[in-house]
Amino acid sequence: MRPYVKAGLITAGIIVLISTYLLGMYVEKLNVQRESLNMDPIHIISVLLGASLILIGLRIKTKKDREATENSAK
Repeated sequence: MRPYVKAGLITAGIIVLISTYLLGMYVEKLNVQRESLNMDPIHIISVLLGASLILIGLRIKTKKDREATENSAK
């Protein structure tokens, strides 16, 4: 089940980054200068969230990765 979790985390991170970009483009297009649509904190948090999901997905070791590291240690 780990490969599915790994692929899911990477996909979720990519979706968060793309949606953040598209939302930022939409807000810039609106050219609204209200405080309620201040996107800086939302951009920072969502970019960090997307990057962390991708990194966690890349750090998960699958069964094949574990077997390769165990065989190389022998």
